Amino acid sequence: MSITRSPNFAALPTLRGTARRAGSANSRARLRPTVLAVALQGALAGGLVIGAATASQQARAQDSGVNSAAATALPKGDAVKSFDIPAGPLDAALDRFARAAGVNLSYDEALVAGRSTRGVNGSLSVTSGLLKLLEGSGLEPLAQPGGGYSLRRSTRVAAPVSAARTSSTALSEVIVTAAPLREPSTEGTGSYAARGATLFKGAESLKDIPQSVTVITRQQMDDQGLETLYDVLDNTPGVTLVKRAQGGSDITSRGFPVASVQYDGVPLPRFGPWGNTFAASTVDLDRVEVLRGAQGLLEGAGDPAGSVNLVRKRGLADKRITVEGRAGSWDTYGTQLDAGGPLDKDGRVRGRLVLDYERTGSFLDTVSDRNLNAYGALDFDLAPDTTFGMGLVHSRRKGNSAEYDGIPTYTDGRLLGLPSSAYISADWSGDKRTETRLIADLEHNFDADWKLKVAGTYLQDDSSQLVSTPNGLVPIGGGVMPGLGYDYHYKTKSYGIDASLTGKFTAAGLQHDVVLGANYGKQARDDAYVQYRNHFGYPLPTIVRDVPPLSMATPTRIATNDIDTVSKGFYGMVRTKLTSRLTSVLGARISWFIYDANYLYSNTGPSVTYIKKDATFTPYAGLVYAVTPQWSAYASYADIFKPQAEMDVHGKVLEPILGANYEAGVKGELFDGALNTSLAVFRIDQKNLAVWDGNESTCGASGAGLCYQSAGKVRTQGIELEVHGNLTRSWQISGGYTYQRNKYLKVDIQPELVGTPFNYNTPEQIFRLWSNWKLPGAWSQWQLGTGVNYRSAMRTGSTTRLDPVQGGYSVWNARIAYQINPKWQAALNINNVFDKHYLSYVRPNYYANYTGEPRRFMLTLRGSF
Repeated sequence: MSITRSPNFAALPTLRGTARRAGSANSRARLRPTVLAVALQGALAGGLVIGAATASQQARAQDSGVNSAAATALPKGDAVKSFDIPAGPLDAALDRFARAAGVNLSYDEALVAGRSTRGVNGSLSVTSGLLKLLEGSGLEPLAQPGGGYSLRRSTRVAAPVSAARTSSTALSEVIVTAAPLREPSTEGTGSYAARGATLFKGAESLKDIPQSVTVITRQQMDDQGLETLYDVLDNTPGVTLVKRAQGGSDITSRGFPVASVQYDGVPLPRFGPWGNTFAASTVDLDRVEVLRGAQGLLEGAGDPAGSVNLVRKRGLADKRITVEGRAGSWDTYGTQLDAGGPLDKDGRVRGRLVLDYERTGSFLDTVSDRNLNAYGALDFDLAPDTTFGMGLVHSRRKGNSAEYDGIPTYTDGRLLGLPSSAYISADWSGDKRTETRLIADLEHNFDADWKLKVAGTYLQDDSSQLVSTPNGLVPIGGGVMPGLGYDYHYKTKSYGIDASLTGKFTAAGLQHDVVLGANYGKQARDDAYVQYRNHFGYPLPTIVRDVPPLSMATPTRIATNDIDTVSKGFYGMVRTKLTSRLTSVLGARISWFIYDANYLYSNTGPSVTYIKKDATFTPYAGLVYAVTPQWSAYASYADIFKPQAEMDVHGKVLEPILGANYEAGVKGELFDGALNTSLAVFRIDQKNLAVWDGNESTCGASGAGLCYQSAGKVRTQGIELEVHGNLTRSWQISGGYTYQRNKYLKVDIQPELVGTPFNYNTPEQIFRLWSNWKLPGAWSQWQLGTGVNYRSAMRTGSTTRLDPVQGGYSVWNARIAYQINPKWQAALNINNVFDKHYLSYVRPNYYANYTGEPRRFMLTLRGSF
């Protein structure tokens, strides 16, 4: 399809720093003309408005962070041009190349600073000339969908896609014509807009995926200081976190829980019935991809919530060392080293090592943690078309933040009036957690159209914890609350493998892109706890932490569980280009699922739950219509099943719960991919939920349980709006708005529930927005960031206690950064700028209410060499 968009260009003088030359004592800033291609268009409705603008053609413009060389024409990459560019600094050479070739070149100025080129001479194709210019620089070009190229660090040594001989008056030259590849990696791009996502096993543009997908890039994580996966998801549209009593949080989306997490496309179960031992640092991540809606095609069994894919950093193709120091509120200190580069002279072996240590204080009295995260990666080019990669992640945490279980309320739901710093637990409460993860993948390109990838992940996590908290609601006026103590020991081993074949072919006169694959995942849990009920009396609202150790009390329950969860299946998807604009997406999965749980309780005896479901069919269908090269409209259907163990009066296990996701929307990829936008409307119906049949008959494996029927149905529906990327060359935003309502549609035994929410943890409205602006002109070394997170009222549905417990609230955040020189940057992040007092989570039974973090400062100094 020919490019129809013809951008105009504006010239703006900006201040930039020159590269330091060998042997020079100083690096000076100078003012010079530059070339900038800016074409602002489109709008996002519902409160996020993107101003449309088109600038007139002029000579050149640039700001200090990103350089763009441009001309008015956007020729194809195989157009032959004449070049005469001598060896020298790469930055100046790229400027001359862009003028000679008449193409857009966009890159982070820090990426090319200090690099040189051997030059390029002769009559070459644009692509071949650019590759020649970049030889030995450690950089490679990425063709952009709207024309032009961006630059990134090389990730592998690749053979040319195709080559041909040509002649000219200057010389004969091999012309390399590279097919436009969509590179989803975000590290080093400096952007909040991802070029694509790999959730569906191919690097697809977000506007070509007929479901809601958000990608949080490495740049956004660095700018906002998102140090954990929970931080990332707290800033992802449409996602909420549910606090667990044993630390950590469960992930919910569109009213349903996310049960699995993908590691580079390999899904693994991560959450257990007694707690969440999820170690969730982001030091090893390139990006986080979040799919919302039914994910049955990708993962098999589960709820129609979505999927979270954690994509790791890879070995570095050129030598680089990044160091970081952090200091913040409540005596928080941290340091990080990220180093890597080629390990052989040809760059076919690339390595990386990331070490991060942090001592985190807290606004809560006596709470602190020590966290160590280490990551190592190796990537090998076994052949020009075959790459093997592996990585090892180890996380260790010791402290007592996980023991914070909020504060209870009075019996009428009112808060106790304690300060935000209140921490009601024994002074000996604490935990120790470790997680080790091994990742490996093999990728082979048969040719330009077909690729095989096999990836595997092994994960082991261990957790031990001692904790005591008050249990129950406090009598009005105060009273002594019974203490509930636990000695937890959790151990989990998980492993999974995913193999996929992607390619394209032509049949019946139509172009087809195909994905064929299979995956297998298993989680083995070995958990235990010792319970000490009523071991102490907490005189609330007075705070007492001098609590006798649990060893002085008598256990009230000893429990163990041994749970094996196995999920496996075959999947396939075909994208067929029905017309030049209309593409159909059809997919299916055949799944097998086993859940085998053995519980043993000292006071009640053993309990067994066994669920098995064979050869379950899961369909997927979608349509994508290219309205313009930048905008698409889509509609899709996706479903998922969830086996259940309940039995009916005849002793038959109930049919699986079925979740169906209906979605339609519009997506935009604007400004040559610099800005992604989307608007989606969705409805999710889940049916066959187990509901007690109201009879006194006994059912279940033990013969002593209740009998159920598949008589429940629930629904979530709503609208989502998103925008991520550059509004202008120096202004980036990332955020979205979600409006959703969930309710019971059918409950035969309790008809009074019909029309009421089935999940009060999901707010009706969520608005999240972050913005970062690089100042112009003489202030170009400065950046200003600001953002807001809003959620609507917290409700529980109680008719006897205060409800809503809390109205809607907004938390504002800010950032100021200064580029000291091309190598060093200092940044100050301020979270909760206005020191808003709020509850971040309210447990539906009112037993635990989590105080939101007050104003927090974090100063970061980062250097790259």
